[in-house]
Amino acid sequence: MFKRFCLCFVVLLSVFANVSIANSNNPFAKNKSVNIGKDVSWNIDKESILATKSSSDGDGSYYHLQFDNKQLKLFVSSDAQGAAPKSFTQLEIKNVQIDGKQSSLFKWCLNNQQRHSRFLQQDLTVKKNVCVVDGNAGSFVMRLNRDTLAALKNGKRLSIMIKPFRTPLDLNYDISDFDNMVLALNAKPAAMVAAQPDNNSTANLNKKCWAGPPAKYKNIKSVEYDCGDAVAKNDAEAWVIKLVNQQKTKDQKVAAVQAKALAEKNKERERLRLLVEEKKQKQMAEKLKLEEAVQVEQAAIAASVVKQAQIGDEITQKMLKVCDRYWSKGEHRCYCQRYIEHAPSSIQANSSCK
Repeated sequence: MFKRFCLCFVVLLSVFANVSIANSNNPFAKNKSVNIGKDVSWNIDKESILATKSSSDGDGSYYHLQFDNKQLKLFVSSDAQGAAPKSFTQLEIKNVQIDGKQSSLFKWCLNNQQRHSRFLQQDLTVKKNVCVVDGNAGSFVMRLNRDTLAALKNGKRLSIMIKPFRTPLDLNYDISDFDNMVLALNAKPAAMVAAQPDNNSTANLNKKCWAGPPAKYKNIKSVEYDCGDAVAKNDAEAWVIKLVNQQKTKDQKVAAVQAKALAEKNKERERLRLLVEEKKQKQMAEKLKLEEAVQVEQAAIAASVVKQAQIGDEITQKMLKVCDRYWSKGEHRCYCQRYIEHAPSSIQANSSCK
């Protein structure tokens, strides 16, 4: 009996051990992840106004993150150039996070998708097409609003969880260079102007170009460089971006000081308003208290008058009973003179009391 029990126990331990090993080797036990750092640069196409950051998972799939000032697009391809998009039958977008927090715009898309809000699913429509999952093109598009764009420009980390197959995949992007990319993407296109010809030569005019800031920063001067010098072009654009970032930092500090001053001013205004309101409420309370006291006094006086009248009527009735006894006998007493108008006319005519 004991040997049989030991044998069963050993068999159970073996089964549990095998299950544990199977789970540890299960390729679907946890998410895969691909980390894309700043070393993967943005490819900026100013003519198309499109910035692209491409990376590979090492298993033959390439992930391309694109930005065109209006939307963020992620698509999967079989080649590094993105010319051969992959097609999926059940592409899902599980989550979009910026600095560890779920994007409010992505959450809005979840809540405004047909049928369910667990994840974004291909072939399910989102209201106003703010988010679109196209399995045939292997793409996910999210049309950006102002708050989401600001979060991307000020953020450090963007995480997009997709599920092209059974295992979810986390794409973790370092977006600390996102703001600089936007500035470079929207920098004024190089303007080419022919330089004045040399007096000694009329051939091969030297062309000059300028790297200019976005229209918002007109106070920053454009930087001139030789159009044919790629290094000078990159240096000029980098210098303009540096100046723009410095100006942005300065503007943010000024805005912070102004916001603080405005907050203090509003706080003082609110304090004064509360004082005035408190004084007004106190005056109203005192006025109501005084009015209530006057009403109480008037009510007491009125009650006293009624009581006095009631007492006077009772005395009159009692005295009339007494006086009627004498009047019925043809007699009159002077203490009944006060009630003489109630006496018979003969008594009134013969009364000598004053």
